[in-house]
Amino acid sequence: MLRSTFLRAAVAAFLIGLASTSASVAASPATPVTVRLGFLRGPEPLSISRLRGTLEKRLAARNVKVAWVGPFIAYAPAAEALNANAIDITIGSSSAAISSLVGTAPISLFAYQWDAGDSSGIVVRNGADIKTVADLAGRSVAVNRGGTGDYQLTKALEKAGVPSSGVKRAFLSPVDSAAAFANGHVDAWSAWSIFFPTALVDGDARVIAQASDFGSQNAVVYVVRTPFAAEHPDILKDVLEDLRESARWAQQNREEAARLWVQELKLSPAVATRVANYRNDEPVPVGEKELVALESLNDWLVGSKLLPKPAAIKDHVIAVAR
Repeated sequence: MLRSTFLRAAVAAFLIGLASTSASVAASPATPVTVRLGFLRGPEPLSISRLRGTLEKRLAARNVKVAWVGPFIAYAPAAEALNANAIDITIGSSSAAISSLVGTAPISLFAYQWDAGDSSGIVVRNGADIKTVADLAGRSVAVNRGGTGDYQLTKALEKAGVPSSGVKRAFLSPVDSAAAFANGHVDAWSAWSIFFPTALVDGDARVIAQASDFGSQNAVVYVVRTPFAAEHPDILKDVLEDLRESARWAQQNREEAARLWVQELKLSPAVATRVANYRNDEPVPVGEKELVALESLNDWLVGSKLLPKPAAIKDHVIAVAR
């Protein structure tokens, strides 16, 4: 009798242990998942997560590995990498991202970061006789085709009442735009990211209109391959939470953030301090408020002929629970 009781207890303990082991294996697969993040050289929360290593620590608990791919020079080549299944997640401006959603691209927006409009705009050289956006009529302006620079210029011209066709666009990458502007090959530059403050602080430039002056609706968005999001919703939720914490860290540790940008982005201390003092909102899931902003921008891009047709934005949004 005693032996029978002992055997039953041993079998029960074994079954409980087996069930516990099975649950653990289900939660943490034997083969690690790898999430590939395409990054740009900029001061956004994604860069902070990468440089501080916080995302690796967060995802390790899920047996998930992190692979950083880049840097990409702009969103457009990163979007191509998404389409080619070379990366899983990346970052870009909302104007550029909407352009990439026209058609059947297997990519979706999962987070939105509102822009205060203080960290981008249109610059000219200090000695130029250009005082306002209206003075750009007949001049040449460096922009990145279909991206933030192109959008900003078109938006600023619209507000100033200058026909968009009345300004010559020099379609250049950000790096080439910087060189063309410095060498006087263009009259102005629609600049963004680290290029805007660098031109103003370290270059011989002044701003004639920053994004907030002409009602820019541009924002930072976070983009994911749709199949990856469907297969790994928990990973996406963790990525968003880490981005939010990185944005909070940057706001609470501005001096340390500035040192980070000096080291990583090779900015001068003065430029890095300016970057660190821009407003850096936390990314949020794409909700109704964000959809309204995206659809408004979508309509404007089509009306301004920067897009051939509207993007079906609602078909390219992944809901991430907070």
